[in-house]
Amino acid sequence: MAQKPIREAQAKRLIHEQWRGVGKPEFFEGDVLGKCVVKVDELFGKRGKLGFVSVVESREKAKNQIEEWRGREVEIHGKKGKLNHFLIEPFIAHEKEYYLAFTCERTCDVVLFSAKGGMEIEEQGESVLQIAVSLDKEPDLASIPKELRDTVRGLFTIFRTCDLGYLEINPLVYEQGKIYLLDAVCRVDMAAAFRQKNTWGAWDIPEGFGTEISVQEKVIRELDARTGSSLKFVLLNPRGRIWTMVAGGGASIIYADAIMNSAPAEELANYGEWSGNPSTDEMEEYTKNILEVMTQSDSAKVLIIGGGIANFTDIKKTFTGVIRALENYQEKLKDTKIYVRRAGPNDREGLKLLQEACDRMGIVCETHGAEVGMTEVMGKAVKELGIQIMHIV
Repeated sequence: MAQKPIREAQAKRLIHEQWRGVGKPEFFEGDVLGKCVVKVDELFGKRGKLGFVSVVESREKAKNQIEEWRGREVEIHGKKGKLNHFLIEPFIAHEKEYYLAFTCERTCDVVLFSAKGGMEIEEQGESVLQIAVSLDKEPDLASIPKELRDTVRGLFTIFRTCDLGYLEINPLVYEQGKIYLLDAVCRVDMAAAFRQKNTWGAWDIPEGFGTEISVQEKVIRELDARTGSSLKFVLLNPRGRIWTMVAGGGASIIYADAIMNSAPAEELANYGEWSGNPSTDEMEEYTKNILEVMTQSDSAKVLIIGGGIANFTDIKKTFTGVIRALENYQEKLKDTKIYVRRAGPNDREGLKLLQEACDRMGIVCETHGAEVGMTEVMGKAVKELGIQIMHIV
């Protein structure tokens, strides 16, 4: 399950829009007047302890606090980022705070509950109640206070129906017959985005705090969304010298692991994966974007175009797209050596076309088919850069 966090404002919006039945908590809409809480709505925790939650006497003072925070660069758990998202809510005076969370394990969902919510929840340890819920059952909430049960049941329903990987409400407050979600943490299961196209699947899901995607990553994501094939690219280190374009999700992980076992981590520039028989035009666009960011550095580097033995992906067709992209960047690839290992339908023709094209353009290239082990070219690439292999792969 590939989980990604969403902002607190997004989590509360999701709950508000998807609620069905009784027990619905209070939600705040419109301008907040009077005493209010203002907080940073970035994707990191411990905001109160870090000083990014304030109680102020008016909306005007809340706006002043936001302006004081806005654009500030901070370092959280070793990652630097700027503060640009904020949330203002009415201050709710209360005496009792509860902790509630839902998570999932391999064979069941789990409800976590404590009668002592708030900032010190981590210190409660085993005192937090855990209720395992079979995937085909509803939760038994007999051990949860009666006045909270409808709300807990409603939140659990949203957790399941909206394909959430994690949902935490801390604190959950019951005051004068009303229930408030004073803080929310939520992660969505990105593998279910297609199924949630009418809920969060249609939203812009933010990156983690301190993470900014490159233009090329964004373009490839958009390309991936338009095709029935798979086209993935994650930039890890633009100064890395080992670049990959690997066919197949399993193969891409094997290559990444092999490289990380053989060379310093900072040498791996990216994670890349393509599969599902993309068209020649799609493969050209995909390769062009990788080459664009790869050639921004003048250092010597290697590009590994790897993969296993394809079942139905046409090697000749996809490599024709790769060749077209290389033709646009041939002058910038003089210090790059390409290592290829690929097999499958029309592999002989595809490998021959790629080798001949690289020879014609003056790009150093070494092509191999199924006669060479899948990751053998990785060892060649590491040695080409003068890196001493760290481990036996």
